[in-house]
Amino acid sequence: MVFSRLWLILFLVGSVPILLSGWALFWYLPALLWYLSLICLAIADWFLLPKKEALRIEREVEEKLGLGVENAVTLRVKNSSSRKIALQLRETPPEGIKTDLAETPFTFNVEAKGRHIAVYHLTPNRRGAYAFGDVFLRVYGMLGMVQRTLRYPLARHVKVYPSLHESAKFSLMARKGRLQQIGIRAARVHGAGREFESLRDYMPDDEMRRIDWKATARRGKLVARQYEVERSQTVIIAIDVGRTMLADIDGVQKLDYAIQAALMLAYVATLSEDQVGLLVFAEGVETYLPPRKGRAQVYAMMEALYDARASLAETDYRTAFSYLKARWKKRALVVCFADLWDPDSSRTTVNELALLQPRHLVAAVTLLDSMIVAAAEQSITTADSAYQKGVATQALEERTRALAVLSQRGVLVVDTPADKLSAELVNQYL
Repeated sequence: MVFSRLWLILFLVGSVPILLSGWALFWYLPALLWYLSLICLAIADWFLLPKKEALRIEREVEEKLGLGVENAVTLRVKNSSSRKIALQLRETPPEGIKTDLAETPFTFNVEAKGRHIAVYHLTPNRRGAYAFGDVFLRVYGMLGMVQRTLRYPLARHVKVYPSLHESAKFSLMARKGRLQQIGIRAARVHGAGREFESLRDYMPDDEMRRIDWKATARRGKLVARQYEVERSQTVIIAIDVGRTMLADIDGVQKLDYAIQAALMLAYVATLSEDQVGLLVFAEGVETYLPPRKGRAQVYAMMEALYDARASLAETDYRTAFSYLKARWKKRALVVCFADLWDPDSSRTTVNELALLQPRHLVAAVTLLDSMIVAAAEQSITTADSAYQKGVATQALEERTRALAVLSQRGVLVVDTPADKLSAELVNQYL
């Protein structure tokens, strides 16, 4: 039995006649009657408290939460008793997830045979598996003398996945013809293949070699050949989860930017009926999904990547790419998310990426740290700012040299600020 604040206050009030009994003994009798009344009221109120079975509580939340997306959690309390119940509800949300849940518990009344709904929101900022705890209800007696805490075992696990918000936005903008608004440049996909499809009027951005001179002579104006789009190509997305991907950019880990861009690329590739595969590696290969078509492959990649973690391990590119060569013999576009800083420390990475050619077309995707760029572009006002600018400038120059070595060896390079990575990667793919 837990006494309420009201009962404790009334109990203290009873100390007044006890103090007065120091001058007159007859005050003992009122004090004794007062305390006996409080005890009787508390016992009666305790027996009037609703049983645990009279209250049912349910938690409604998606099993798969989106990274960086506000996810609603609904708590439903049902009162099956024949009287109104006053209570407090205390939730146990997953640790490590941002929530708008107040420090104080929900306090409300549930009418007889009625229901009450409490809603709050979770906004995860890290992928992975999380767990809700139990829910606790503090029920107050009808007389307000006592209260009881009830525990409901509602512990459950949820998973935080990379959000497909960008993919959905791409689809919406593509249908509206407004891809430029999200940074995707218009791409002329006609003529990407080799099978002749039809003739059409020449456009200013067409290549000269596509002009059909015989048709041009007959019609008296420039006419271009149009070819069928090549389909069923293969894209293999390789993600380095070694120590270089541990760093944060604007409060978000590099690996999260890479995973978000990888899923966006996979989604766009499946729209073009291309096969998409996945290779996640560090000291060894952690995940491998053979290339397949269809949106189901994007969801399989989400399942494989939701709990991917960057580690302090030194990445072994040779082992990872040997694994890939042994399992995929056909030519593919290999898009590798990595991080390069200078030619010396990146020599092994550069060599292994270059050795994937000529069997595959290789693209190296790196993330440019906006803080380093800002430090290199800042004005010199103090000795500290001069030092920061010098270090940042040198770091960017060494990075540029490493990327130049990659380009010289025939590797495509996509180096862009993290917030523009998805759009730029899709542009390069298209």
